[in-house]
Amino acid sequence: MALFSRATKAAEARRVEQESTEFAQLGARALRGVTPIAETRWRSTVRVAGRVKAMRVQPWAEKIASLEITLADETGGITVVFLGRRTIGGIHLGSHLVVEGMVAEVRHQLAMINPSYQLLPARVPLPH
Repeated sequence: MALFSRATKAAEARRVEQESTEFAQLGARALRGVTPIAETRWRSTVRVAGRVKAMRVQPWAEKIASLEITLADETGGITVVFLGRRTIGGIHLGSHLVVEGMVAEVRHQLAMINPSYQLLPARVPLPH
């Protein structure tokens, strides 16, 4: 005797297909207007997407901690700094993020300070 009926298997296949379509639509909306990290320039407002490759808590100034994240795509990486934060719920190594803000030079490298951000499900493919 079969564990699942034919109707149950068909319903599950439809649910999986609908879920895949919804994730594709979410990705299309969230990734609209995203620039490859390698094309970011100092003093420009950009929207980039990537995977969190490194995280560390770093002192920014006296008694002010900052969470520094290295966000990378296939073209390069950028440092994202959240001042006054030690952690942010949902952000961990491997997370997919979209960040938007002004690119600055911090410690001789390009960085975004306190950008707006959006977490993406891991099932949403990154464009670059």
